[in-house]
Amino acid sequence: MDASTSTGHRLSTDVPMKMGGKDSSPQPVEMLLAAWMGCTQVTAIFVGRQVVLSPSSKQRINIEKIEFDNIQAYRDERGALELPIHEAPSVPSRLQRITGTVRVFAKKDAVLTNAQIDLLKEQTEIRCPVANMIMASGCSMEVEWIDGNSKD
Repeated sequence: MDASTSTGHRLSTDVPMKMGGKDSSPQPVEMLLAAWMGCTQVTAIFVGRQVVLSPSSKQRINIEKIEFDNIQAYRDERGALELPIHEAPSVPSRLQRITGTVRVFAKKDAVLTNAQIDLLKEQTEIRCPVANMIMASGCSMEVEWIDGNSKD
């Protein structure tokens, strides 16, 4: 599939040869995960700018970068592949679980507390449209958020 966005960007998806494709582009589910990671990143940066680290200094969480480690999505293949095709599959075709780690690196090597990381994760997941849609589908987000600057 090739498409153009309203902003002039080109998007392509494909499937592996064993599924009848040419394996020339990412699979749609890979694009969904990439959309989630991109949306999570920009939403976390916004949320971080609103979180006060220290009430006395009014310092905010200024994020230098976010790394996504070992992100994996799980689904029951029967949801997409179960036959006969004229009957509904016995399980949903949606993703069931996303796992991995999000490493948050604050600028100036600031170390974030567990409470600050938890708030950043919570508010990012609530405010990120892609994460919100994925979770609303029933997919569980089992993604750990950690401070990338912590030496632990």
